[in-house]
Amino acid sequence: MKSSLHVDIVSATILILSFQVAQVDAAPTNNQSFEKWCLQKDSLLVEPKKTVDVMLKKSGTQDCKLADMKLNSLSTLSLNGTQISDIKPLAGLTELTELYLGDNKISDIKPLAGLTKLTYLYLGNNQISDIKPLVGLTNLTELYLLSNKIADIKPLANLTKLTWLSLNSNKIIDIKPFVGLTNFTHLNLSSNQISDIKPLERLTNLTALFLGENKIGDIKPLEGLANLTFLSLSRNQITDIKPLAGLTNLMILYLGKNQVSNVKPIGEMTKLANLYLDGNQISDIKPLTGLTNLTELSLGGNQIIDVKPLAGLTMLERLSLGGNQIIDVKPLADLTHLKVLSLDGNQIIDVKPLAGLTKLTYLGLSNNKINDNSCPVKPESVCTYW
Repeated sequence: MKSSLHVDIVSATILILSFQVAQVDAAPTNNQSFEKWCLQKDSLLVEPKKTVDVMLKKSGTQDCKLADMKLNSLSTLSLNGTQISDIKPLAGLTELTELYLGDNKISDIKPLAGLTKLTYLYLGNNQISDIKPLVGLTNLTELYLLSNKIADIKPLANLTKLTWLSLNSNKIIDIKPFVGLTNFTHLNLSSNQISDIKPLERLTNLTALFLGENKIGDIKPLEGLANLTFLSLSRNQITDIKPLAGLTNLMILYLGKNQVSNVKPIGEMTKLANLYLDGNQISDIKPLTGLTNLTELSLGGNQIIDVKPLAGLTMLERLSLGGNQIIDVKPLADLTHLKVLSLDGNQIIDVKPLAGLTKLTYLGLSNNKINDNSCPVKPESVCTYW
């Protein structure tokens, strides 16, 4: 009886292995046409079969030959959010110039190595760690690799046509491979582990640079990037912002959650429309007096007592001053464009000077020492006291 059972188990195992081998043998090679993948769909493993099904749906036909023709006529293909993991069936679509593969489960991007006509590639929100297959895609001008598992960016060093690169939310420490990529206009490196930004100092074509949530203390390498209009440095370890003084084209600047106390270097940035300085160690805001183009200013969580320097910033629509030591709000009385004003967590007693701010839709007043809880503006629902 035992002998018979053993034979049955062995036979079953051989059958299963034979079936799996047959499936592997049946799969086309990486660079073969979609038609061949499609014709052998029923013998494919689960993941490539799923990709073939998604591509058939995208083509609008279940006819393999017709689907192949339609897919090969495309210059742009979007498979965002289709939950695919195996992209080998895409390898033959060599006419593509734009490819969207975001929000999937992709880890192996070797099948993309032959798509050399690509100028735009979106691979955000996947499980990619190895980007060596991209080394030959030298026509790329825009590349999105956000929210993956990438640490080594050396394979990008040869992609000299890149103007737009997103690598936020990865595991990057070393950015030396960017030294020669001088065509960058937009670079997003937020939420990594970067401390040394010296490799960026010659990237003078940059207009937007995202470096928030890293480990940066020294920002001297940024002092020559005069074309910047957008700069994000929030949640770093920055104390000295003097290197930013010459960046007078900036329109949006994020410096929240650092250790900045002296904001004088910002004083000449008269094009600024949005400025975020929350969560620092600022007490003197006189250098901000001339920033009359500001529409949004965040100064919450600092050590500010005197808000008189803000009196002339009459274009402001949103102003955050929560978590400071403010008593007197009279200097804010003429900021009549304000729609949102946060004053929570201060030492304010009298809010009647705010009565003229009739455009307010939100006025935060919780955790103060206000002696009259009637809202200075109408309707009463604009004010929050808790």
